[in-house]
Amino acid sequence: IDRSYNDRATQEKCVKLLLAESERLSALIERLLDWGRMEEGRKLYDLQPESVQQLVDDALSVFERATYQTDVKVSKDVAEGLPNVMVDRAAMADALANLLSNAFKYGGTPPTINVSAFQAADKRIIIEVKDNGEGIEPSEQSRIFDKFYRIDDRLSRTREGSGLGLAIVKHVARAHDAEIRLESAKGKGSTFAIVLSPVS
Repeated sequence: IDRSYNDRATQEKCVKLLLAESERLSALIERLLDWGRMEEGRKLYDLQPESVQQLVDDALSVFERATYQTDVKVSKDVAEGLPNVMVDRAAMADALANLLSNAFKYGGTPPTINVSAFQAADKRIIIEVKDNGEGIEPSEQSRIFDKFYRIDDRLSRTREGSGLGLAIVKHVARAHDAEIRLESAKGKGSTFAIVLSPVS
């Protein structure tokens, strides 16, 4: 047995795990600091005309870097020719990434996520994130956007998170005069949507 090789392999694995944990903790600290700025009204948004396709791609990139997972199936369906939306690109992409992360944590086994974007009859742009999870009881749906609220305390111990993801989504949506929608039924998964006005 080449013990030196085994030692190197073990060391490399440990280093990768430590780096991943360091990145996770850094992201958590930044999220807490960002939430503090939001609550204090110090969060500034730089609104610019942005491509919906680019927003979705940015969100998927953030999500993929954060999960380090391969056992999740994500599909994308963005309609062609959508008008731009006036948003802070980084903030909106982070909000969408939060919805993707939520879909991953509470999706089925294995989780399947669909992100789509289209223009509704009233001309507004709808970006949806749909999961294949257990769904959310109607009595819980009005509370899940509250900070630190978790649907099931048993799940909070097995699924990591700051408890701020959906609260951040709500705050970012309000800052953009956007609407948040939720369609969910027990056993039928959940669909979260951010509804934005197009650039006129």
